[in-house]
Amino acid sequence: MRWAIDTLGAQPLHPTFVMYLYLRKQSRVGRLTEASASSDELLALIEMPGNPTKPYYFPLIDRGKRTGTPLSTFWRASNIPGSWSPGSIRRLASGSWLSANESAYAMPDNHVDLAHQQMLYNRSVSALAMGAYFLRNDGFVLSGEASAADLIAGFRIKFDYPPETNNEFTRLFTTTEPEEPPTWFEPADLNAVLIEEPADV
Repeated sequence: MRWAIDTLGAQPLHPTFVMYLYLRKQSRVGRLTEASASSDELLALIEMPGNPTKPYYFPLIDRGKRTGTPLSTFWRASNIPGSWSPGSIRRLASGSWLSANESAYAMPDNHVDLAHQQMLYNRSVSALAMGAYFLRNDGFVLSGEASAADLIAGFRIKFDYPPETNNEFTRLFTTTEPEEPPTWFEPADLNAVLIEEPADV
């Protein structure tokens, strides 16, 4: 996971990109009107133990100095759900298009282009880094030796990028492996309680 944090932290990324991925998934299954910035599904992506005053951690920042190492600004305070409410998002310079009005979200037809331009700043982000970080608590059931391809497949399942969305996926994400790849998976603790159904990839 450290490689994922360093990789994501080195690239300018709008923090609201996480919310975009969540809202896009809700939109694809017809549940955009039910989407909430306080949903367990969303907050589980960014919750991290270890800080008594800032319960959320995600290495997406679009400003400030980058050191190639974890930054204190990766920790986020408990008001994140309020910052991602429809009324708050509509006041953002980047991301206002995710809000229909003060109480409802939107997903415009050109959302992929908007996300690439305004949240990724015209540079696609590593699907491996996104997967390694945002699937850090997910269980996998794999046949054969685990690989980077399994992690990418798991990321696509998690955020609803089936084959027919390849044009979207390749616009927003790269799948290039690092020259010295980290260990992508570790054996699961079978005594631990899995929150979600393991993804069979």
